[in-house]
Amino acid sequence: MRIGRHMPTNSKPLKAAQIAQQIGCEAMQIFASNPTAWKPPADDPEGCTNFAQMARECKLDPIVLHAPYLINLGAPDESNWEKSIHLLTWTLQRGALLGAKYVVFHTGSHRGAGTQAGIDRVIAGIERILPATPTEVMLLLENDVGAGHSLGHSFEQLAAILAYFSQSPGYDQRLGVCLDTAHLWGAGHDLSTAASALAVLDHCDATIGLKRVKVIHLNNTEKELGSHRDVHSRLDEGLISREGLSTFLSDTRLAHASALMETPIKLDEQKKEDWVHDAGEVAKARALLTF
Repeated sequence: MRIGRHMPTNSKPLKAAQIAQQIGCEAMQIFASNPTAWKPPADDPEGCTNFAQMARECKLDPIVLHAPYLINLGAPDESNWEKSIHLLTWTLQRGALLGAKYVVFHTGSHRGAGTQAGIDRVIAGIERILPATPTEVMLLLENDVGAGHSLGHSFEQLAAILAYFSQSPGYDQRLGVCLDTAHLWGAGHDLSTAASALAVLDHCDATIGLKRVKVIHLNNTEKELGSHRDVHSRLDEGLISREGLSTFLSDTRLAHASALMETPIKLDEQKKEDWVHDAGEVAKARALLTF
């Protein structure tokens, strides 16, 4: 299993890749555009090529893009749905230029239309997106905490989306899953002990198949189990036990996946990222592995 983190680029993606390597990352996640805006940046083929080259030089593999938070393929509103399709399509296309292997996205919200209606919309959106995007970039559905009308908090909901495409050409190369440990906890999946974490993994394997999990967002949280709150904490600063996280991460059925922290980066006295401290966080993540 390769260990890394989500890196802020601050419009300097090459520097971000270099820092990721320096703090011990083997993999890296970034945003390719403003995560809270609909309009993507202008085309930059040279910049994309330079980043892909830098990532290779820094031996960062995989590169993962997190899609903007505004995307909602479950939206009943036609305008929002079309904008979501356009932006997720762009993100996958940009991912190929950046050398990314995966694009992670939140499945969204049915906004009161009902769970099945929301799942149907997600499926219809993916049907539009996959033929228009590069085959070398896999689209990963991320599990949710289950607040309000959100989709994807249960393994069964994610499995229903994947099952629709299971007979499609190239399915194994185009669609997968990203599991966020803080989201699992928020949705009520208990990771507090080795036994409970193993039960969660067995449940996921029986419904989705752990082979479909390509990325793990390795986060702790200070919110209670089943809170439906999406708040990330550093690995030793939340309610999910070290035993639970280690059991989850060290299961050999997930050895093929990459674990990426999305935890808060400590700031120094000048309000700049304290990368020395964060190197310790990367080391903590690696220490959770027992294989």
